Amino acid sequence: MNNHTQPRFGKPIRVGMIGGGVNSAVGRVHEIALKMDGEFDLQAGCFSRDAEFNAESGRQYGVTANRVYPSAEHLIQAEADELDAVVIATPIDSHADYIHLALDHGLAVISDKPLLANVAQCRDLLTRVDSDTTEVFSVFNYTGYPVVREMKARIEQGQIGQVFRVMAEMPQDSYMRLKNQNKTTAIQDWRLRDGDIACVSLDLFVHVHSLVNFLCKAKPVSVNAWSRSISGVSPGLIDDVDAVVRYDNNLLLNAWYGKAALGQRNGLRIRVFGTQGSLEWFQEEPELLRAADALGNRMILDRISSSSSITPQGRYQRFKAGHPAGFIEAFANYYTDIARALREGQLNPYTLSVGVATEGLELAQAIARASATGHTIELGNTVHTSSNPTPTNRSIPA
Repeated sequence: MNNHTQPRFGKPIRVGMIGGGVNSAVGRVHEIALKMDGEFDLQAGCFSRDAEFNAESGRQYGVTANRVYPSAEHLIQAEADELDAVVIATPIDSHADYIHLALDHGLAVISDKPLLANVAQCRDLLTRVDSDTTEVFSVFNYTGYPVVREMKARIEQGQIGQVFRVMAEMPQDSYMRLKNQNKTTAIQDWRLRDGDIACVSLDLFVHVHSLVNFLCKAKPVSVNAWSRSISGVSPGLIDDVDAVVRYDNNLLLNAWYGKAALGQRNGLRIRVFGTQGSLEWFQEEPELLRAADALGNRMILDRISSSSSITPQGRYQRFKAGHPAGFIEAFANYYTDIARALREGQLNPYTLSVGVATEGLELAQAIARASATGHTIELGNTVHTSSNPTPTNRSIPA
């Protein structure tokens, strides 16, 4: 077990990384982001099962060779007394084992999303940690964008009145584009298998849910959904989803996401409509907030607009406005919020809880059931929790 002296978390917080090598999709992003503001120090890792990539990742990330390990188990066993936390950036189906192993050795956990692969694993985790624990975090990086945080503040201050509808899109084209280019071998194998939650929902919908929860704090009540297999990169693999989620405060969410929308690299867009105005953010124009007031007047705000209270803060001015901050900076903002939560021993307004991560997977699972059955799925007492369900073809004709 970890024998930390008090205070447990100094500055920088000492971390090891599991996965996230230079050959991975997001490893470099995590490595840069956790170092950007000096809150974390990456000291050890098992970055890849491939020995060559593992060694090269350690070299590029500035980790000494004697602290690069051949497996996560070796890393945690050897480093438990030297580290404060581990970052998990591996395929989804390995998260549960690594999270519990780290907790067994007294290490905090910072996981790439989704936190876990299914609802059953979340509920198992919640038997050993509280839903608002500061021992386990999942990085919902889009909530780290300053403009999204500005939206949150304006909604909470009542500037757009009672929110009644959110329109959220996250269309991508990777599956259809690669299929048309005869390059489907570029898709990681684990992304080509759907479990009780479609992989596209684990990949994309959890982001949509994190944004809606972050902005509106409403509780989902019921779900209707329609899922399709369009690209055919793997037989029956779901890659196009529409969902309508009803919440407890008269809020409706219309969500569309998938990986078959040609021309869309990452078309994440969220529009929030209230009785006194509306707000819109598009991830490919990350520093612009489009707003409308109660009379329907339209305006475009940026990071230093005089009416804004969040985006002008010094922490978001790594460089002057007009030179847009983006994806990696949003990651870094979230990492800084995690560091604060670790040191203070409590969540802050910008760190989403294990409970929120669990709710996102419950919703994703309900989307799968609603699509499979054609029925409205009421949340709270009918969410299927088996981690090994009977396979179901959730596709409908294109």
